[in-house]
Amino acid sequence: ARHEHRTRRLFPCAERKNMGLRFSRVHPPGVWDDLEASSPGVRRVPSAMGRDADAAADITTRSFAGTATCAPELLLDWALGEELNGKWDHPDRAKHIGWSMRLATQAALRHGPRRAVFLATAPGASEPGAACTVRFLPGKISASAEGWMYLWEILMRSGSPPFDAKNGMSRRMQAAEDAINAAHAKHAPGPHVNVQLMAVAPEYQGKKLCSLLMRAVSKVADKHGLPCYLETSGLRNARIYERFGYETVEVVVVRDPKKPDAPTYDDFYAMVRPPARS
Repeated sequence: ARHEHRTRRLFPCAERKNMGLRFSRVHPPGVWDDLEASSPGVRRVPSAMGRDADAAADITTRSFAGTATCAPELLLDWALGEELNGKWDHPDRAKHIGWSMRLATQAALRHGPRRAVFLATAPGASEPGAACTVRFLPGKISASAEGWMYLWEILMRSGSPPFDAKNGMSRRMQAAEDAINAAHAKHAPGPHVNVQLMAVAPEYQGKKLCSLLMRAVSKVADKHGLPCYLETSGLRNARIYERFGYETVEVVVVRDPKKPDAPTYDDFYAMVRPPARS
């Protein structure tokens, strides 16, 4: 879901069908170049350094960590384990989630033009309140290529993850990642747009910033005739994405691989949006 510094204008002419969707083999050069200009209130993070990159990581971390009044990202919450579930002010909660979100954001900003991070600002606000990490994939996601890319980022920049191996957190985090990659590869076998991370800061919930970003991404995908793919946790979030044309193609169950009797996470949705017909 990232690398590729060079762009190829065309892939071999071929088409595939999956879940009723048609995938074109055309690679749109500069796929994200027009999104900012066509979407007032949205701006692209220009580089991996600076205030906008920090803001994207901070928004995503606080959104996914949750608060007493804003739900967390539920799959991550499951992976953190009982010791941190609902412990909104526990420093380890933000530390663990923050490491993951910074890694994903930095990788998107450093590994080629097919990946991008966008910020959305509410009318009258001085700071952004939502962040969206997206990528154009010319074919099925390669879990091994993604793994090597993240390993490079870990070794060169972010350092080792702070996850607690004693309580199974690192094991559950890996199980979540494996489930995400498997669902992605299964349901998006051809060229597509992937909404990797969509986050709204707790204080900006209900300001329609998610809608602003999701509609901007859909507009780009429709322009190039590309389907979109994402995963989300919880029926409430799935219902939100349905408003933007996404359909659930699978409800995934995530298990602790070493504790078959431990609680599973069974509210994880793989969703696909076909390109709008012109």
